[in-house]
Amino acid sequence: MRLLVDLVRDNLDEMRLKCFGTVLIAVAGLAAAQDGTEPQFLFEVASVKVSGPQSRSDVGGGPGTSDPGQFHYNSATLFDLIDIAYHVKSFQVISKLPLERGKFDITAKVPAGTTRDQFGVMMQNLLAERFHLEVHKDSREFPAWEMIIAKSGLKLKESAIASETDQISGPTKVGDHGFPVLPANRPGDAIKFTVVDGFIVGRLTAQQQPVSSLTRNFLGSPDPPIMDRTGLTGKYDFKLEFSRELTGAPSTNAKVPPVPDLFTAVQQQLGLQFVPKKLPFDVVVVESVDLVPTEN
Repeated sequence: MRLLVDLVRDNLDEMRLKCFGTVLIAVAGLAAAQDGTEPQFLFEVASVKVSGPQSRSDVGGGPGTSDPGQFHYNSATLFDLIDIAYHVKSFQVISKLPLERGKFDITAKVPAGTTRDQFGVMMQNLLAERFHLEVHKDSREFPAWEMIIAKSGLKLKESAIASETDQISGPTKVGDHGFPVLPANRPGDAIKFTVVDGFIVGRLTAQQQPVSSLTRNFLGSPDPPIMDRTGLTGKYDFKLEFSRELTGAPSTNAKVPPVPDLFTAVQQQLGLQFVPKKLPFDVVVVESVDLVPTEN
């Protein structure tokens, strides 16, 4: 009988210790939440390899895509990976190290239910683990364009249909006038470029898109970034046709561009205007990084 009592007491003591440990863990988690400590978000599995000669630039998967549980980025530079990890553009990454030299193939299994912000933290942790990346954040001013409504008035009309379907992805067809043709009643945008008489002509088709979609730098050029200051919150269907002179094209016997330049086209066709400004941007300053990743 005495042995049975001791056994019960021992079990009760063990249960108390487990409960106390659970309380400690809960308190520690609450304290971490209260002091702003970032939760540790990690990929379930991740592979980082130096790109081989057959590797081709390709990125896909992750939160917000049709394959949220599997992410890949082939032939990516450290600039590319930092852009994704910290939700910035290349001009917002400050580094004295040659981040564009090496290229890498990344594959990662993403935990179910991961948000885009959590995915960014996972990428940050992966870069810290494999490349020993150390950064700090700062703010600096850069030349930029503010996109505002032109004095002549807005020429956009809100989309009549609000669709909840996924964004269009993949290749699109091209119509008779050179504009991409999108599936009816599907949100998305697509752009087609052609070369005409020493100019690049861009033809953009957009469906159920905010005007902020125009802030992406056209042609991937090094021009200053475009910031949306229109205050417009609706979704619109629109087309835009513009031209840009080819870099290095002969200046003699220059021909008249077949369509207006981007700035004129945006004002004439959409009723928007780009105004030059100097604006503050958040930047990621690279303090140290290994240009070759550690083994998986």
